[in-house]
Amino acid sequence: MDFFTDLKSLISSQATTNESAAELLAEIGSPSVSIAILDHGSITSKCISTVGGDSETLFQACSISKPITGMATMRLIQAGKLQLDSKIVQLLPDRVISILETPHTKVLLQQITIRHIMSHTSGMNISHFPGYSKDAPDTETVLSGKAPANTLQVKVQGLPGYSLSYSGGGLTILQIILEAVTGKDFPTLVKELVLDPLGMSRSFYTLQDGEKNVSTAHFTGYTPCDVQWHVLPEKAAAGLWTTPTDLLKAVRAIQQSLKGDAGKEFLEKEIAKEMLEEVQNMMALTWIAPKEPGVAFVHSGSNTPGWECFVMGYADLKSGSGGQELSDQKAWDDCGICIMTNSAAGFTVWAKVFHAITYLKEWVSLPYVVGGGPFGKIPFCARGVKINERWSEWKGSWRDVEKELVIESNEDEPFLRFGKNVSARLVPAAIPSIEYAGHGKSIDLVLEGLEMMVRLGWDDGNRDIEMWYDGVPPRLLHLSRVD
Repeated sequence: MDFFTDLKSLISSQATTNESAAELLAEIGSPSVSIAILDHGSITSKCISTVGGDSETLFQACSISKPITGMATMRLIQAGKLQLDSKIVQLLPDRVISILETPHTKVLLQQITIRHIMSHTSGMNISHFPGYSKDAPDTETVLSGKAPANTLQVKVQGLPGYSLSYSGGGLTILQIILEAVTGKDFPTLVKELVLDPLGMSRSFYTLQDGEKNVSTAHFTGYTPCDVQWHVLPEKAAAGLWTTPTDLLKAVRAIQQSLKGDAGKEFLEKEIAKEMLEEVQNMMALTWIAPKEPGVAFVHSGSNTPGWECFVMGYADLKSGSGGQELSDQKAWDDCGICIMTNSAAGFTVWAKVFHAITYLKEWVSLPYVVGGGPFGKIPFCARGVKINERWSEWKGSWRDVEKELVIESNEDEPFLRFGKNVSARLVPAAIPSIEYAGHGKSIDLVLEGLEMMVRLGWDDGNRDIEMWYDGVPPRLLHLSRVD
């Protein structure tokens, strides 16, 4: 039995009726879920869908386009054609500078560097581009904010280097810089610098004539959007069509570069390390790569009208800094996950699938990351798994700031009670447990039928309960025991 059979079995076990994995995923949000897994350097893939498709089906990469742009940029830096601390005004055509500057921000614009752009600390505005169903403008018109652009003028709105402020506008400026430096259009330069060297043969910025194997956008797992997709002239920020397999080829190239694997270096080791060095608020250079706990680099994506996706690769980002070294954790070595959906409701879908994959693989889960990681999204139930008997040590009354909750037993099964008459059965969660030094692993339990989970663990040597609630906004609460 292969891994994807086990994964589909876990997914279909969530259904209250006799549904397939594809039908269950459509019910919770997306008609197609394309998955690739990088396991010790080897990539396997599967597309689970109610509308057709396979591992070669194209999806919009959304904001995962940004780290692909970042990789092209780092290749140019490695070749000596760019410097991270070069001022963008020294690289942009004068006509573009005149679009970007205002009387109040002219001096600030002169301070912005390539590093600022890539770490989203430039102070530039426009976080998201919705794309166009027809008559897409060119990039300079997008920057100007004039018709037919559907976003405001791209300009400086904050102090360069002061704070993280996610900016697709900044990446669109970088797109123009890369074209100016190389003398090539953006799709051609990325193809030469990244896609071709890594064998990313199913990655394009414009769909090829006659391309049939393309997913189309949906609002939910059942309802198609009014148009099949939007076109994005902001290619560097959000315009790539690709597959999970191709994106994991990029992840694998970064991992190999970090190790300095002879003959496999896409980037020199020091260049790769600099790309994944956190600058501010978990953001490195186009990758989200938190130095704590320093075990992975990630990016998520969301495009209008209906695309959600996520990619991650495990990596030792703390080697030599006194922290735990990932190289000692062989179960995660050269591993990663990419999940792509064609639905505006796909975030919950890919997050649950991500938790399930790491659970079945017994890989480490991810902590909270800025920018839409899986943390806080409630995992699937692990049906048929025996609950660690130590759960009973958490029996009793617990309180958050305002409300009291009770962990209690009903016929030897754990339940969580709220008030006198409201209770929910607790069932094992399909998410990797976390280790508490000197105490063992967490016991993770989903409130059956609800988007809530409790993590039974420890804090400062005392028993602790984390309550995850995937509401609006999502919440994580630490409950204190009532004496």
